[in-house]
Amino acid sequence: MIQAPVSTGGNEALVGWTPVAHVRHQPHAASRQAITQLVLDAFQKVLPVGGAQSLNPLSSLQKAGITPTAFMDAVHRMEGLYQMRFHDEWLLGMQTCGDVIDCIAVHMFDAVDRAETIDEPSPPACAAVAADTALDHSSYDPNAFPECLALEERLQGLAEAGLVNPFLRANQRISNRTARIGGRDAVSFTSFDYLGLAGHPDVTRAAKDAIDQFGCSASASRMVGGNNTILNELDVALARFIGAERAVVFPCGYGTNASVFNHLFGEGDLILYDELAHNSIVQGAQASKAGKRPFRHNDHQQLDKLLRDLRPQYRRVVIALEGVYSMDGDYPDLPSFIEVKKKHKALLYVDEAHSLGTMGPGGRGICDFFGVDPADGDLWMGTISKALGAGGGYLAGCDRLIHYLGYTTPAFVFSTACSPPNAAAALEGLRVIEREPWRVTRLRERSELFLKLTADANLNTGTSGDTPVIPIIVGSSARAIHVSHALLERGINAQPILFPAVRENAARVRFFITAEHSEDQIVQAVSAVAEVLAES
Repeated sequence: MIQAPVSTGGNEALVGWTPVAHVRHQPHAASRQAITQLVLDAFQKVLPVGGAQSLNPLSSLQKAGITPTAFMDAVHRMEGLYQMRFHDEWLLGMQTCGDVIDCIAVHMFDAVDRAETIDEPSPPACAAVAADTALDHSSYDPNAFPECLALEERLQGLAEAGLVNPFLRANQRISNRTARIGGRDAVSFTSFDYLGLAGHPDVTRAAKDAIDQFGCSASASRMVGGNNTILNELDVALARFIGAERAVVFPCGYGTNASVFNHLFGEGDLILYDELAHNSIVQGAQASKAGKRPFRHNDHQQLDKLLRDLRPQYRRVVIALEGVYSMDGDYPDLPSFIEVKKKHKALLYVDEAHSLGTMGPGGRGICDFFGVDPADGDLWMGTISKALGAGGGYLAGCDRLIHYLGYTTPAFVFSTACSPPNAAAALEGLRVIEREPWRVTRLRERSELFLKLTADANLNTGTSGDTPVIPIIVGSSARAIHVSHALLERGINAQPILFPAVRENAARVRFFITAEHSEDQIVQAVSAVAEVLAES
């Protein structure tokens, strides 16, 4: 049995998936025969010397001598051809070439363009365990859980390779964009505080005043006693800022996505999400009884083809996108996706976690950037924990739907409300953006400067553009860790993003630009990266 890399489901630096910028190949003919040939060719290329001379769908991967490493090499090759990322859970338990063929036929979008229909496989029924059956201790002893051991082995591998673990570095203090780490100051490029509002004196004063008025915690869900006047004001202010009829604040951005898909879409519905959608969207889709299928990143044409074939089979269909993708720093062609959604009478859900405050002349998000009326979409989700410098999430859209979701979504009804200081900070943050529009302008200028300097230095920033998220792709996980550590030694804090979060050859060091970064700090950072890469 081939064991795929274990996903911890949380840290996006360690797990997840995202592609490197590359030339887009034409999709292969969507037929079982074409899929079979592609899979067999991919595995044929990784066969050991002296191994099986030929493969067929029934060939055992293990008996053919295909190691887990060789298996993943073949998977990466297939990902490149299909321009899709295999989810970790799809790869678990694969034993034959046919298992991979079936996986692509079921999950990869090219297959659904065929005339014949492919039925989704039913999950195997769990067999009852007899009372006298001896259980392997890995099934009940947390110290033997394979996923825990796999993480420890991965971290141990860093040490054995002479690499310093770059994760969970503790900031001792943060002032503007300077962080003290291990007793040394470094310019931080790891923060989502895009507009510098988290430490803004007006924002922090509002948070302190809210503590004096309401305490540190809402102490209940909004439905049963945790609501307050600040949250009500923030609902109204967010709707006005975004341009939607209504908005409602949730306690957590992740929980909003993870809850609303399962709540609003069920059996007989379909969730189509960009293959780079955040883990919270994927988890929300997986929790739903609706059909679910990823589509190629930012490919509205492929989505159009999918909907042409699939739309008649479902009641509700929702298209899930992000305003800015946090791994690559790119964004969708929103007007084209709106055209597709209207053509096929689908719903459009856009996660603006990284686009609110960063896109558009006024920082009002991706609609502001494209000059699109928010009424052309259906659900605008976002967080107040990034550009607004606080913590929590929100949903915005038409009055009737948001009113319903604000009364019924589990993450809203059953979770303690966003805390008073966070709500007050976000509310004041919105006011600061309008009082100090130069922050949005400066953020755009600093991001453009960083991107220009990296281009001048021939650094690979992939598809990033027009956003403050800029990765520098360095080509391997080990190199990304080395570069990140070497930068910290030079007073620059930027995190590496490794396989399996990205493809091994797309490992990167990711920079978040903020309005508080000075031009000198940006010049210093890019120069340091160029020097480190030249030396490594």
